[in-house]
Amino acid sequence: MVFMADEPSTWAAAWTAGRLAGRRLLGRAVGERDLQLGEQLTSQLDRMKGLAMKVGQIVSYLDVPLPDEVQEQLARLQTGQRGMPGDEVRAVVEAALGMELEAAFEAFDWEPVAAASIGQVHRARVDGRAVAVKVQYPGVARSFTDDLRAVGRISSLASMASAVDGRAMVEELRRRLTEECDYVREARAQLAFARAFGDDPEVCVPQVLTHRSAGTVLTSAWVEGEGFSALEAEVDPVRRNAIAATLVRFSYRSLLQLGVIQADPHPGNFVFPRPDASRPAGSVAFLDFGCVRALPLPMVDALREVVAAVRDDDRPRFRRAVVALGVVGRPKKFDYEHFFAVMEHLHRPLCSPRFSFDKAYVREGFALNGPRSPNARTIAMPPAYLWVARLQWGLWSILARLRAEGSFRPVLDELLDGPVVPPSLDEGFGRGASSPVGGGA
Repeated sequence: MVFMADEPSTWAAAWTAGRLAGRRLLGRAVGERDLQLGEQLTSQLDRMKGLAMKVGQIVSYLDVPLPDEVQEQLARLQTGQRGMPGDEVRAVVEAALGMELEAAFEAFDWEPVAAASIGQVHRARVDGRAVAVKVQYPGVARSFTDDLRAVGRISSLASMASAVDGRAMVEELRRRLTEECDYVREARAQLAFARAFGDDPEVCVPQVLTHRSAGTVLTSAWVEGEGFSALEAEVDPVRRNAIAATLVRFSYRSLLQLGVIQADPHPGNFVFPRPDASRPAGSVAFLDFGCVRALPLPMVDALREVVAAVRDDDRPRFRRAVVALGVVGRPKKFDYEHFFAVMEHLHRPLCSPRFSFDKAYVREGFALNGPRSPNARTIAMPPAYLWVARLQWGLWSILARLRAEGSFRPVLDELLDGPVVPPSLDEGFGRGASSPVGGGA
C-alpha cells in the first residue's frame, strides 16, 4: 500500500467528521444519512492509513460528539479492514529480513488479522510456534511528514488565542510518529516493558523474535484471546472489573513509577485471554509498543505531586505542583480552582474508596476541559503532556465502555509510596541478540 496522491484527503475526512459532530451537537436524531456519512468516514480513514487513521482510532473510543452508531462504525479502524496486497507484503518482509519469506517463516497467512495506521499484522509460524508479524506500509513515514507539514502551516495561527505552542506540539508529533515507524525501537520498548512487568501475572507482553524482526518488520509471539468488542459484551462483571484493575495498574505504574508510557491506549492494542488454570481473570496482553513516550523526570515528579495533592485535598501543594508541571501558561489569569476541579475529576477513580465508570463521567471531563473553561486561553501544554492526557482520558473512556468498577485507591497509594525507576529503552534488540526476547506470552 504505497501512499499516492489520489488517496482521499485528510481534509475530506475532517469535513465528513465535522458534519456528523455538528448534527449531534444540534441534537438531531441519527438518520440513514448520518450512518451513510459514518460509513464514508470510516472507509476514507481506513484507506488513508497514517495520521488520518490514527486520529480516527482515537475518535472511535473517546466519547466525542459523534452519534454512537457512527462511533461503532469507526471502531472497525481499531483493527482495520483494508490491507496491502500480498506482493507488497512479500517485498517489505524480504527487503527487511534479507531472505525469502518462505525461508523466514514455515507458514504465513496472507490475509491480515489487523490492518492499522502504520502496518498490518499477519499470523505466521516460526520454529513450530505461532507468531504475529507486523509489516509496515511502504511510504507511511512519508505520509506522516506530508500530513504534519500541512498541520504545521496552520499551527501558529491556531495557537494564537491560547498559551499553547502550536509549533512545539507539531514537532512533538513529528518526533513520536517518526519513532513509531522504527520497529527496532518498538522491539526494545517491548522488551523494556516485559522486564518491568515480569512479576505481574496479569500483564502479558508478547515475546519478540529478534531474528525475524527489523526496521519495518516486527515478529512477536502470538497471544490467543478476545478482542475488545467481545469483552464489552461480557456478562460477567467480575472479569470486566479484574481486567479494568489490570489496565489501571499497568497504565499508572508506567506513568508514576516508570516514567515511560504506552501512549496509545486504543482497544485494538489489547487482547484479553480467557481465564484458565494458567491465566487469571484479569489477564491482558499488551500488543503495541510503537507509541511509547519516555517522560522527563521533573514532569513525572510534578505529576506525582499533582495527584498526591488532589488525593489529600492540599491546595498549596497542588498550586506548586501545577506550576512545576508547566501547564500555567498565563499565571495572572490562570484559574487554579477550576484546574483543581479538572484534576479532581480526572483522578476521582483513583482517589475514591470505590468508583464506577460510565459515559456520563467521561463526558463531564471533556466538558470541564472544553472551550467554556476559564483556562481555555491561559493553560499551556508541555509537548510531552500531550501523551499523558491521551493516556489518562483514553483509559477512562475505555473503562466507561466496559462499565467497570473497582477500588483503585490502594494502587495509587502503593505507587506514590514507591520510587521512580525508569527502565532502559535502549537494551536488547540490535545488540547482537538472536533469540526471542520479551515475556508473558
